[in-house]
Amino acid sequence: MSKIDLVIIGGFLGAGKTTSIVNIARYLLERGKRIGIVTNDQGSDLVDSNFLRSVGLSVLEVKEGCFCCNFDQFVEKIYNFTEQDAPDIILAEPVGSCTDLIATIFKPLERDYLDKINLKPLSIAVDPKRLKKLMIEKSSNFHSEINYLFQKQLEEADIIVLNKIDTLTKEELEEMNNFLKKNFRGVEMVNISARNGTNVEEWIDKIFKISSNEKTLEIDYDLYGTAEARLGWLNITSKIEGKCIDINSFLRDLLEEIRQAFLKDQYEIAHIKAYGISPSDWAKASVVSTEEPIAFDKVSGTPADVWNVVINARADIEPDELKNITLGVLGLLKERYKLKIHSLNTQCFKPKKPTPKYRFIE
Repeated sequence: MSKIDLVIIGGFLGAGKTTSIVNIARYLLERGKRIGIVTNDQGSDLVDSNFLRSVGLSVLEVKEGCFCCNFDQFVEKIYNFTEQDAPDIILAEPVGSCTDLIATIFKPLERDYLDKINLKPLSIAVDPKRLKKLMIEKSSNFHSEINYLFQKQLEEADIIVLNKIDTLTKEELEEMNNFLKKNFRGVEMVNISARNGTNVEEWIDKIFKISSNEKTLEIDYDLYGTAEARLGWLNITSKIEGKCIDINSFLRDLLEEIRQAFLKDQYEIAHIKAYGISPSDWAKASVVSTEEPIAFDKVSGTPADVWNVVINARADIEPDELKNITLGVLGLLKERYKLKIHSLNTQCFKPKKPTPKYRFIE
């Protein structure tokens, strides 16, 4: 059996990893490659997995913890793909608050699994607004520990992928590229718009032509753990019922009301995603910063009386407060849209301190 190419695409919450993976998968599928995708989250009921399946991709999940802490489950998912779908390439998306991937994922795989897996260089996707806040640290409401985590993600990248360039002026793009070149020397770089497909082919070319530098980081795991613990995580799955519900308006109002509540109390959003699915259609929307507008990956073209709605929220806020704000907004929309809302599942927590099964630094 030939080796499977494993492509890991990391990056902070809201960087556009999932949209990037869709574009890469489509490009490779068009060229006759068989593709599998492994998603990852600290919880369950993942918007991204639903989204990827909705566009026709094969997805397996590593839940309830990151790849490095659930290393055996990660390898099991890869092997499951080999048995079920025999993919040529697996695209893997680790949790957006994870770093130290070379020492905890790449090197353990190299030690025991290189006869079956061909590791491709580590790509780190970057949201320009998040990068700008790193460049001018005082402009962010995020605690410094989270900026530390973001910095470390960039330090271990083989390829830094500056995404969403369609939102930047020429001057802004040049300033950010200069900053990255100065602070992360020797790293491959590519500027893309995953939403528009700009330069995605150039990125894919780099993935399959260069080798990983296998840079292991000096990581303060206490600080890393503090950074992850700063973020409140909330996953809610609900069923909403009404008459000819416009799910696009519902999702837009849901995220905008949450964003306004965060603005009022000066909390910082890392990423909030909402996905609605009916028997005949679906929609997905997200917001990646308190200052940013709502964006749709897909709008629905057909109203329906019943929708399942999945919300994944990650923010620099206590989990209970995040839950209270979100449930309060759902109550507000229940009255506004004259809905019945049935709670199917709710998870609310802070991630535990990262405890990777393996960590090889040489």
